[in-house]
Amino acid sequence: MKKKPLVFLKGLANKLNRFYFKKSKSSLVINNKSKERKKFNPVTNFDRSFEKLIRSLISKSFPKESIIGEEFKDKCLFSEYKWSVDPIDGTKAFISGFPTWSNLIGLMHKEKAIIGIANFPELNRYYLNDEKKSYLYKNKKKFIIKSSNNYNLRNIKIIGNFHGNITSKEKAKLINKLGKSFNLLSFDALSYCSLAEGKVDAVIETNLKPYDIVPLISIIKHAGGCVSRWNNEPAEKGGNILATSNIKLHNRILKLLKPFTKK
Repeated sequence: MKKKPLVFLKGLANKLNRFYFKKSKSSLVINNKSKERKKFNPVTNFDRSFEKLIRSLISKSFPKESIIGEEFKDKCLFSEYKWSVDPIDGTKAFISGFPTWSNLIGLMHKEKAIIGIANFPELNRYYLNDEKKSYLYKNKKKFIIKSSNNYNLRNIKIIGNFHGNITSKEKAKLINKLGKSFNLLSFDALSYCSLAEGKVDAVIETNLKPYDIVPLISIIKHAGGCVSRWNNEPAEKGGNILATSNIKLHNRILKLLKPFTKK
């Protein structure tokens, strides 16, 4: 891994926090991106402002590298290095006043996630990995984080959410198969960061976009966890995602998910 992206992401957290608390004095403007009347997929002026800032900082430091993001068109320069930007992961939480939203920025090399940051301005913390380990930076202190080694399906903690891609009947069958250990809820990126910390054993979600998961992949893996699509393909392209605290648990849950995997 190049050292420059690590230094860049460490400095980015403070820049994003200063930007947010300065901008928080301005009005919040909410729009619905969904083309379907019954669905609510919010985007705010904060989402767009965050992404503009992040893209400009990336382009300044890494002018020859590609960028994909949620709110604006991809910048594809056919580089082996590609940045992924989700300016506000958890926009619904953001507009509701919950502090669990985050800024997600990750870097891929040849379509493989190598480094990522999950920054939580309201929680005054961020998660980041280097080439060996993953860390929690909280209250100006740095902590090495490690996922759990629990693989007993009877007493693990599973959380998740289903945004589509499976029918109501499939959803009911899957929840029944996962048993009492499964809780149907989501804290967006914080769910995956909690897994990396060892507080949760598995996260199961559907229909994620690449920018929802790319920045979190390397954080999870360098904390000892595993992350893939339900069919065990790489998670970088998004889709139905399974993240677990260890490989033994990952393989066990993949078997449970197999009947629900689209062929």
